[in-house]
Order: sequence, then structure tokens, then C-alpha cells
Amino acid sequence: MPYYSEPPNGTRLLQFINENTTFPSAMHSINLETDEKLFARLQAGEPTALDELFRRHYASLCQVALRFVNNETEAEDIVQELFVSIWEKRDKQRDELASVAPYLRRATRNRSLNYLRDQKRIPVDSEEIPITIAAPDQADQPLEQAELRAQIHGAIDALPERCRLVFVMSKIEDMTHKEIASALDISPKTVENQMTRAYRYLRKWLGVLLLITFKMLL
Repeated sequence: MPYYSEPPNGTRLLQFINENTTFPSAMHSINLETDEKLFARLQAGEPTALDELFRRHYASLCQVALRFVNNETEAEDIVQELFVSIWEKRDKQRDELASVAPYLRRATRNRSLNYLRDQKRIPVDSEEIPITIAAPDQADQPLEQAELRAQIHGAIDALPERCRLVFVMSKIEDMTHKEIASALDISPKTVENQMTRAYRYLRKWLGVLLLITFKMLL
């Protein structure tokens, strides 16, 4: 799973920003304003605020989208389109936000789910057999954190698609079973069953120790 650190140069959104601003884009200095003040400026029609919010949150929001759609290009598209939509609808959102970061995360999550629905990629077959992967040999030598993270993400990605999606929404996005059931149009009992399956496979693949510690490494 890719790690995003900076918005890539030449993205469609940066092009969109540059086409709609009158300031020199190369002259980007550190901005110490809070997200909430920037969002208020964005609502007032200041493109520089959109630019700064994009640069601050693009990487982390791409990670959120990627967990849902499991495709780097699609994740980038979802996040870029989110910021374009926020800019285009800025005059319709006049209420001040108490916290911008959670709002952007929820919006990314919702857009990702809508994208999966539109693509008819929310799975309905709960009996799919997962790909078998080898459990790590923990007796050989301690794993570096990067290796451990890679093995954890690899195991999650190997889960059956519906199982993976439910697990990501529960343990990474911290959604309740009720919220997941509503988002995926399934019953809370089905969510519970999918979580049980996910834990069973991950315990087999990762071992008990890795399963206990995986949360802090995601």
C-alpha cells in the first residue's frame, strides 16, 4: 500500500488551483493558520486557502480513500474531486466547521463508498475463499516496523473483498457496526460475522502477537 507524503506535482487539482488563482503558485510559504480559519477563507472565495488545505491533507486523505478502493489512481481521483467539489460548492456551506480534519476524512470515506457503489464493487458474496498467504516466521529474527506494516497490509488486502471492507471500516476507520451496516446495506449481524471471519484469517496468517499489535502500525 503506497505511502503518500506530498501532493504530486501536476495533479489535476493543482492545475485547477493555478487556473483559478492570481498569486504565484511557486511562492508557497509556511502558513500557520488553523484549518478552521482556512476553511472560512475558502468559503469566502479565497483560492489560496483551498491550496493550503489541499497541501496539508492530500496525503492522509489519499490513504483513507486507498483503504476503501484499494487502487492508488482511483484514491487520488476521489480526493482531488472532493476538493474541487468543496471549492465549487463553497457558497452553499456557510456554517462554520468546528473541526475541518474529521470533516474531510468523513467526506473522503463517503465519496469512496459512493464510488464503490457506482462501480458496483461493494461485494455481496460473503462466502468467497481468501487467497492463502504464508504466516511470517517470527522465530527467525525481529521484523523491522516497515516490514511488519507491509505484512499486515498485505494480509488485510488478501481478505475476501467484503470481509476486507468491513474490517477496514471497523478497525481502521473506527466505524460502529451499525454505521457499517447502514453504509453497506447489510445487517449488523452480517458485519459481526465478517469481523469474525477477518480475525480468523488474520490470526492464522499473522499470528496472535502480530494481530494484537497491528493497530498501532497502521
